[in-house]
Amino acid sequence: MSRITRRSIRLSENAEYMPSKNYKVLKIEVNKINAEDVLKEVDNEPNINKEMDEKTMKGKDDKETENKEIEVVNNTRDIGSTSEDDPMEGPVGYNQQFKEEPRFLSLEEQRSRNVQENAAFLCSLGIEKVVIQPTKKANLGRGLKRKSIKPEPIERRPQSLRLQNKDPEGVDVDKPAPSYVPFSTIEDKERPQGSIAFDKGIINHEDDKKGINSFHKTLQHIGKQAPSKKTKQESLSTSKYLSDIKSMKLTEAGIAKVTKSRAFSVAVHPSEDVLLAACGGKWGGIGLWQVDAVNSPEHGVYLYEPHSRPVNCLKFAPKDAGKLYSASYDGSVRLGTFEKGVFDDVYVIPNEEERCTFLDFLSDQELIVSQSDGKVAIVDTRTPSTNAEQVYQLHGRRIKSVSVHPLQKQYFLTASQDSNVCLWDMRKLDKKPTNIVTLSHGKSVDSAYFSPITGKYFLTTSIDDHLRVFNSETLDQNIRTKFKIKHNNHTGRWLTNFRATWHPAREDVFIVGSMARPRQIELFSSETSHIVHTFNGELLASVCSCNSFHPTKNILIGANSSGRLHVFK
Repeated sequence: MSRITRRSIRLSENAEYMPSKNYKVLKIEVNKINAEDVLKEVDNEPNINKEMDEKTMKGKDDKETENKEIEVVNNTRDIGSTSEDDPMEGPVGYNQQFKEEPRFLSLEEQRSRNVQENAAFLCSLGIEKVVIQPTKKANLGRGLKRKSIKPEPIERRPQSLRLQNKDPEGVDVDKPAPSYVPFSTIEDKERPQGSIAFDKGIINHEDDKKGINSFHKTLQHIGKQAPSKKTKQESLSTSKYLSDIKSMKLTEAGIAKVTKSRAFSVAVHPSEDVLLAACGGKWGGIGLWQVDAVNSPEHGVYLYEPHSRPVNCLKFAPKDAGKLYSASYDGSVRLGTFEKGVFDDVYVIPNEEERCTFLDFLSDQELIVSQSDGKVAIVDTRTPSTNAEQVYQLHGRRIKSVSVHPLQKQYFLTASQDSNVCLWDMRKLDKKPTNIVTLSHGKSVDSAYFSPITGKYFLTTSIDDHLRVFNSETLDQNIRTKFKIKHNNHTGRWLTNFRATWHPAREDVFIVGSMARPRQIELFSSETSHIVHTFNGELLASVCSCNSFHPTKNILIGANSSGRLHVFK
């Protein structure tokens, strides 16, 4: 820039750094002086021409006095100039600050150097603040709207003659037999009909007749034992019980694969002499495991297949430990009698497309069975027929569980896929069923169970990632939530859904599986809503979705999605 321009322009404190399309221009704001006035003022000063050297002026063009716009381009000035009489020059030592030996700079170093040089140059101009004004984009949405043209669908190419099973001339040929067995033909089995004897329904130990007979004698023995009316667990205080279960451990002898596929249910026999666990599998199998029979060929595991679809519920009769009831997605409820050694049909849904999802006991001989079509069936096990005595439509969607009050048997709970838990009175179902209260959960509810001793609480598990405990001391519309616990219940497609369950002899604790790592089973307090104990260990490496306590001993059994049972004792 010429000396005339530097001496004539009076800079303002404010300047704007204006981005341009091809280069960057530093636009200097002039206080009430335009470019033409500045040039005229320069021409009228006689001392300026005298100061300039005549030799210098001979080789220069007079274009500097003819320009009408004054722009200072930030990349035209040589920052390394050291003229002492230049009033635009930076401070002393400015050049030495950036003078370095020639070398290749990294991108970050070059950027940092440019920032420092630009900042020093602006300071030398007396500019402290730089404001960047973004350019306004043109509104391209104004005016006529462009019509969107949908692409025409591409016609699908016809199948080749090979896929149509035709020869090159287009003549049909005989289809060869497949060299493999499709998966659907293996698993989509028809529901077994009629009674199934234990010795014929077993699918392992087929060659060990002696071992099978010995195991069936053991079942007959524990089936004759009367369950104790009052257990030691009921009399223990919460603190004493929690102190006792701290010694429960999982060992290698306490892990066994009991079903071929995913476990959908688990139950523990109440016998105090023989530890027997039952597990319901995905494809209709019921595995019985005599945990202490470690010397048998398959470590005391015996697998039966009385059903063809998932066994979602297993329960031993409360007053007859020799009877095992099972509800399956194949639409049937079966009774396994240890004394007779046979699985009998108790109830079969007439519609083959519907499923039995859960069951509970109204009395020693009566069952209430929930179904996938939103109905419940009242079944009398004493009748030879496999039909229900009564069927009631209670929900519009699948009922996932049913629970009968332990003292007042006319009241029962239903948990449905329609996100509601309903309390019903059996005496008010004849004409048009009307529930006592509906408790909405926001999302599907997997289970709802009364507490086992007095029924003063009931516990629900929902897909909305909460466990809830309700106060049910008064069975009316005044039922309120005691507390709800945030809990990850999203098990995904390949794991069985969580169903929080009570300890069968206590009302102050309940158990539920966990998605947390390291893998564990969580024990919650129904009084404080906190986790009071976790069952874990190095040998527990999977999620146990189904869990059950022994009613009289400190034993917990958890089942995972590969059909393995884990015994903590």
